[in-house]
Amino acid sequence: MNDFLRKIQLVKDIKIQLPVSKIDFIQKFRNNVDESDLSFVPFEVFQSSRNEYKGNITNHVFHLRKRRKLFDTNYSFAKVTGEFTEDHNQLNINAEINGFRNRMFFFLGIAILFYSIFIFATIFSSADNAVPFFLVPFLLFHMSVMLGIPYFVIRRSVKRMIYDLERDLHYWVTKN
Repeated sequence: MNDFLRKIQLVKDIKIQLPVSKIDFIQKFRNNVDESDLSFVPFEVFQSSRNEYKGNITNHVFHLRKRRKLFDTNYSFAKVTGEFTEDHNQLNINAEINGFRNRMFFFLGIAILFYSIFIFATIFSSADNAVPFFLVPFLLFHMSVMLGIPYFVIRRSVKRMIYDLERDLHYWVTKN
């Protein structure tokens, strides 16, 4: 499943090198990321903080995601899981950005079940009730739009997270 998600670009791997020691990076991470276990918080948009990210860090691994904001149109679905190692005062970060959540299986299952029942019901309806010619192509078009929009939103979220993460990590390291 993970290979399929990589092919359709809902999961991506990135590598970042930063000119900072591991201890300094951990300190800067803790200053710029609010401590959280990344679980679902119902009214997160109403919590205030200066930091744009929520997450946690250990000695070699970090997890983070963007904080949700009120009236934010960036749709921050992507979650970052990264490992870092230090090599001669150079920090090497290998991160995986995952935009697909397991709760999407529920949405996809319900949508595919709904559309398949509706399409089969229109095709195999009784001969007395003539089915309009345009109904099945319209349903297929509607299904592709309703399943395509979340795909493109999540894919854009992953691309946006790559850009924001690289930019913000370099900013954290270079600012005083």
